[in-house]
Amino acid sequence: MSAIFGCVYLDGRPQEISTGERMKSALQQWGPDGLAVVRSGSAIMGYANLAITPESLVMDMPVIDEQSENLFTAAARLDNRDELCDLFSIPAGERILVPDTRLVQHAWRKWGKDASAHLFGDWAMAAWDSRQRTLFLARDQLGYTGLYYYFHYPFFAFAADPEGLLALKEVKRQINETYVAAYLSMSFIGEEDDTCWAGVKLLPSGFSLEIAADGKQLRRYWDIGNIPTAGGLKDDEYVAGFLERYRAAVNVRLRSRLPVGTTLSAGLDSSSVTALAAHALQERGERLAAFTSVPLFYASHLVPGSLADEWPLAHAVSQQFDNIDHVAIDAATVTPLTGIERAVAITRSPQHAAANEFWIMALHDAAREQNIGVMLTGQMGNGGVSWSGGQDRIFMLFAQGKWDEGIKAMAAWKRYHGRSWFRAVAGRLVKPLLMPYWMRFRNIKAGAFRNEQGAINPHFADRVGLLQAKRWSNDKRSSGNLIDPFEERRLTLVYNGMFAGPLWHMMGAAFGMEVRDPTADIRLLEYCLSVPAEQDTYGGGERMLMRRAMEGILPPQVQWNRVRGKQAADVGLRLLQHPAEMDATLERLEAVPEVTQYLDVSLMRRVWHELQAEVTIQSSQRAAMILLRGIMGGCYLEQAGKSCLWNPNS
Repeated sequence: MSAIFGCVYLDGRPQEISTGERMKSALQQWGPDGLAVVRSGSAIMGYANLAITPESLVMDMPVIDEQSENLFTAAARLDNRDELCDLFSIPAGERILVPDTRLVQHAWRKWGKDASAHLFGDWAMAAWDSRQRTLFLARDQLGYTGLYYYFHYPFFAFAADPEGLLALKEVKRQINETYVAAYLSMSFIGEEDDTCWAGVKLLPSGFSLEIAADGKQLRRYWDIGNIPTAGGLKDDEYVAGFLERYRAAVNVRLRSRLPVGTTLSAGLDSSSVTALAAHALQERGERLAAFTSVPLFYASHLVPGSLADEWPLAHAVSQQFDNIDHVAIDAATVTPLTGIERAVAITRSPQHAAANEFWIMALHDAAREQNIGVMLTGQMGNGGVSWSGGQDRIFMLFAQGKWDEGIKAMAAWKRYHGRSWFRAVAGRLVKPLLMPYWMRFRNIKAGAFRNEQGAINPHFADRVGLLQAKRWSNDKRSSGNLIDPFEERRLTLVYNGMFAGPLWHMMGAAFGMEVRDPTADIRLLEYCLSVPAEQDTYGGGERMLMRRAMEGILPPQVQWNRVRGKQAADVGLRLLQHPAEMDATLERLEAVPEVTQYLDVSLMRRVWHELQAEVTIQSSQRAAMILLRGIMGGCYLEQAGKSCLWNPNS
């Protein structure tokens, strides 16, 4: 998607045009179809156009009001475009000349700060009031956008990419040590809106931000806790309502002047997105490219209980439609380390899925070769369209005193899974009850906190007070705590909203495409959240609203599959094919003192030697979570060090 950027002086001092030019230069990759900057007194706003929809070829941002000197800019791909066009009385013949960004501006003029509640899709906007000297920012409820900002009175700047901020003389390029510690230790410390750059914040999805001389006001305008449960319908009616909204969510994301592709795994979310997209495109006589990651080496023994090769089930989906071109991505030419280095070069930050970067890069390379303009994904599905009901759901019913509901849920689970009462009680009640104690015992038995918590340097961990640091999440069960199903669902959506949206916004721009997710459609998601909980666990199963809706749409073996895929199952075996590359990377990182003060390279070497000695489940997992995650963190630190002030307190 396109990008916005800008900066203001709240004390009224004039901006230099060179400031806007520096931001514009730093965001070149975001604007292959046009870059524009406007200045008005103490404010600058800009727009970088990536024209994917037909209407976006008309570049209309940023906007300056000559009389008031107010500025406005927005980037948008709206789900409710047609409704807004009707509301603003835009004639049908003129709509092709009205980009979504203009509709966002109309919404701002009509509703002001309440405009966010009327906009659905992927969008971000900024409005500067020159007389009041206030700046208003907002981004979508849960979309695939990113909006970063820096504030040190009287200067405020924002951009879709931190590089747009770091290009400014007012913003020091300093690493955020707390963020680095959180990443390397796989912890949730610091603040939720932190980034890897000190002073640079991420505006969370579902929030608006108002900046004035007296400070900033962050306001949540959308939250899943405000969605009431809707009852009174029959079981089949809930399913029909879901499917109707799901089809609509897919259809509105097919608007593109370039070919459409999907990331297709064996999972329910990507499979259903692919099937619904193929059906809609088939009616238009258009084709759909579906990309599936496949292993190079047999690795089923390394991921017991998971699918190491998702191609057979994914291909079964593609065979349902004669307009799907199914592409296998074996990533034979992209090594795990090359994938990591490329990802860091694109995002300028370490990413959660270090072990997956090789196939992610290879997949996007293949999509770019086919001139794909829209890549559909189903990443937000787990907390929404295919919600399991919660891992501790039955236990929590009993814990909350809902014994009748708990017994009924247990009986249904027992029948669905074909288990005895003994195994049902052991699995649904005894295991959750003992889990917190087992997790704590395991952590004590494991001994060294640091060996189990990633590649963080022990001295750095002590210096930042990692063990005592404030945590903004209990990380579900990994901390040994049970979790309420609603809170589990909320956290699942929050995590994905915090990390997935900004990441895919940036990744898409790097490959000249928009990544769109129908499972993040807010109107669809609100419907799913309003459906009674028993619809998700209908008959004792899991993800049952989705499974029932996919009857006759997905092949039965995919519709009812309960085994999750592991797309990087063979990553350890891939690493062993390039030992010289690994050795050279570790030596390179170890040679930089500024990197080794954060990384425990000696632990990373031990993990590497363990993998070389024998490829086991444990050595493969440690290679992914300690070695590769450490290397990704190291690549970020190494890259940052070329232009960074290492002392965060300087």
